[in-house]
Amino acid sequence: MKKLLLLLFVILFGQGVIGQNYFGPNYVHQNHASNCSGDYTILDGTIIGTDMADHILFTHLYGPDYLHSTYMTKSHGLWYTGSEWSIFNETQAAIDTGLAFNVLNPKTNGTTFMHTVTLANSTGNWSDIDDPLLNGNSTAVFFISKTWENGVYDSAHVGIWYDSFNSKWAVYNEDAATPLKEGSTYNIFVPADGTSFYKHTANSPYYITELDNPLLNGNPDARIFVVHDYTNNSLTQGYINDEIGVWYSGAGWTIYNEDPSHPFFVGATFNVLIIRDFPVGIANNPPEPAKIKVTPNPAKEKIAVLLNTSSLKSLKEIRISSMDGQILIHKDYTGNQDNPIVFDLSSVAPGLYVLTAVTAEGTLSTKVNVVR
Repeated sequence: MKKLLLLLFVILFGQGVIGQNYFGPNYVHQNHASNCSGDYTILDGTIIGTDMADHILFTHLYGPDYLHSTYMTKSHGLWYTGSEWSIFNETQAAIDTGLAFNVLNPKTNGTTFMHTVTLANSTGNWSDIDDPLLNGNSTAVFFISKTWENGVYDSAHVGIWYDSFNSKWAVYNEDAATPLKEGSTYNIFVPADGTSFYKHTANSPYYITELDNPLLNGNPDARIFVVHDYTNNSLTQGYINDEIGVWYSGAGWTIYNEDPSHPFFVGATFNVLIIRDFPVGIANNPPEPAKIKVTPNPAKEKIAVLLNTSSLKSLKEIRISSMDGQILIHKDYTGNQDNPIVFDLSSVAPGLYVLTAVTAEGTLSTKVNVVR
């Protein structure tokens, strides 16, 4: 009996359900008029805390609902107001109320610290990070977010790169011709060994890349943090001079370029962190049944779009777009539609497309593969 109880304790309080680690308080922050002021939005301190010494992380989340389906093309950072944490627009323009963010305060299963750009640790458009967990470890997986520690506004799009000459990881400006600003600061989180983080490589030349991971597949409630890794491999290195975010397409999780006119290159590499929204040992609720389905898929001439009853009653529009964001088919609705809704695709060229249904409940998307 004692052995059985010990086994149950290890399962519940060790690595957690299906090997996922709990990294700390986290939530999905959604901008709205009551939490935005000027160029910043106030984060919920009752969830992530209000300690100035914390090293918060965030990643833009596209489309948790209809009101927050906005691209974030400008760089954003973290600012401590004096009593609480916020996310702000680095250009100092008013922050968009149509944004949402995955937010994490890493407290366990890893190490956090802050990196500051100085003349001594920077060369050109990069700044070497000096930390024993990262030095000499070219395969390390870690995560960064900008923070306004020294009053420096930095509108650069940034990624990480392994400086093999100095055997150190670096933060770098995706604009190769522009040096990082001295005094710019970054929160850094190095997770401990586990299964909840990995490197993803884009395998298609679109502005989105699909993630395939057992902790993500079929899990629309997952919370994901990403950073671009330039790498030293000539086959996979390259600049992405844009912001990146994450999006659940209806078929699975993706990383996407905030400027849909700029596709990723094949081989683009990203660090991916997957977190749970519940403490270790507490099982997560199963994901809700899919609210949108396209059949047949792959399709040749016609497709039937099926939505659940509540989505049909509040349906506003359906659009079919190419992978570079160009809308090919668009229809408006006033709700109370019959299932299924049929689209003729005979004039659409073979390829992969995104079908998006906009309802009062939110935006539902899935991919459609047209073949001939």
